[in-house]
Amino acid sequence: MEELDLHDFASDVAAVLDSEAVGPIVIVGHAWGSQPARTLAADRPDLVRGVVMAAASAGKLPPGSTEKPYSRLRDEIDGAGDLSLSEPRRLECLRKAFFAPGHDPSVWLGGWFPAAHDAQGRAREITPVDDYFSAGDRVPILDLQAEHDAVVVPDIMKPMLGDRVTVEIVRDAGHAMAPEQPRAMSDAIASFARKVYLAV
Repeated sequence: MEELDLHDFASDVAAVLDSEAVGPIVIVGHAWGSQPARTLAADRPDLVRGVVMAAASAGKLPPGSTEKPYSRLRDEIDGAGDLSLSEPRRLECLRKAFFAPGHDPSVWLGGWFPAAHDAQGRAREITPVDDYFSAGDRVPILDLQAEHDAVVVPDIMKPMLGDRVTVEIVRDAGHAMAPEQPRAMSDAIASFARKVYLAV
C-alpha cells in the first residue's frame, strides 16, 4: 500500500460501482475520505451525481494564508491512531483534534489501522491537489462543516467554486462528526441527495 495515490483509492470505489451498476451516486467522504470521493467525481463523472464533504479539509487555503493545507493538529490526528502511545495520550489527541467539548472521545479508541492511515497520508502527499480539489467541474458539493471542528479551515470551497457548493453547519460537533451528531449528519446528507436527484 506504499505507493497508492488518490486515483488508486477512487478506482477501487469505481470498480464496485461498475460491478453493482447502480447508476450515478451521491458519494460521501468524511475527513480524508473527501479526497478519494472528489477524485472519483473528477476521474469518473459518469458515476457521481453529487459529493458530500463531511468535516473535510479542502486541500487549498485562501491567498495570503501562511498555513499549510492539512497541517492543523497534525500531531494529534496522527497520535489518535498511534497504538504505541498510552490510552490517556490517545484520548487527549482524540479530544483535541476530533471531538466537540463535552463529547466522549473513547468511542474512537478502536478501529485504527496504522498501515491504512500511513497509506492515506502518502496518497494525499503524492496526488496533486488540483487532481481532486474541485471534484471535477460539474457536480454539486455539500460542504458539511462541524461547528467545533478544530482541524478544518472552514469556508474555502464556496468562495473558490461558487454556486456548485452548499454549506451546512452541524451544530455541537467536532471533526469526528458522525459519532457526535449522527442524526443531523444523516439528515443533511439525505436532504442534499434528494435535491440532487430531483434536479435531474
